[in-house]
Parts: sequence; C-alpha cells; structure tokens
Amino acid sequence: MDSNQQREQLMDSWLALTGEGPVPEGPIRLPVLSGSMLPHIPVQSVIHIKIIKARDCSPGDVVVYRDGDRLVVHRMLWRLGWRSAVLIFEKGDANNRGGWIRGQQVLGLVQAVELKDGEPARPLACHSSLAIAGLQADFLHRVLALPRRLKRWIFNS
Repeated sequence: MDSNQQREQLMDSWLALTGEGPVPEGPIRLPVLSGSMLPHIPVQSVIHIKIIKARDCSPGDVVVYRDGDRLVVHRMLWRLGWRSAVLIFEKGDANNRGGWIRGQQVLGLVQAVELKDGEPARPLACHSSLAIAGLQADFLHRVLALPRRLKRWIFNS
C-alpha cells in the first residue's frame, strides 16, 4: 500500500471514529503514536477500535477519547454517572497521573492490538484489577508529590 492510500485510510478511520464519516463494517484501525499505554500497547502497533458510548464501558477498559484535535488511548479507572452526564477518570498505564474527562469525549473501546512485526491481532487485557492498580498508582504519586508542593508553597510565600 502506498503512502497516499495509507493517509486516506487513516483519514477515513479518523472521520468514522469522530462520527463525521461512514462507519466501516469491521473494527476501526489506527496506529499508536505514543508510549503512554506501555507495556500493553506498544508504540507503532495498530489498535482495533469499536465505536461505543462511555456508559457502555467499564473500569479497566481501554478507551479512545478526543482531547482537542487529538485522539488519546488510555485506561478508564473510574466512572461516575448521572442522568445527564458521565465523568471518567482515565490514566495511561505508563503515566504517573490520570485525569478527568467527560463521557461525551469517549469515542470508542480498544478491543485488540496488532503488533508492528505483523503478528495477528491479540485481545487487549481489560480487567478491573488493572483499574484498581492504576488508581493506586495515581494516588501514591499524588501523596508523594504533596511534600514537594507544600515546600514550594511555604518558600514561595
């Protein structure tokens, strides 16, 4: 496949995922450009995405969400839901800290990972135990960073 066809395929996938183009019959395939989900999703691998709403995702699932003009792939650690809104706490497996996003930002669910060496796609590990470990890591990072923030606040006042 030449580079123009690859670009067209990527653009079609982006448009389908964001709801601005026709949805293909199979999963949407996009390359991973960042290492925030290492070791579960390596850089330059291809993820298979199913279009889904945030209400249908569970803690431990790896979701694709829109952050401005970027698509981000991170693990959902916690979901708070109300009638009119859903809030999700997400974090990349390789990141120290997570953050909150709105449910409307979620575009899909990562179902499989195709490694760059041509191995067949393998299902992605999406267990609630990974969500619990992610929450613990985020909490620990925030607790350990507290003395530094307090020191800066005292000496900068």
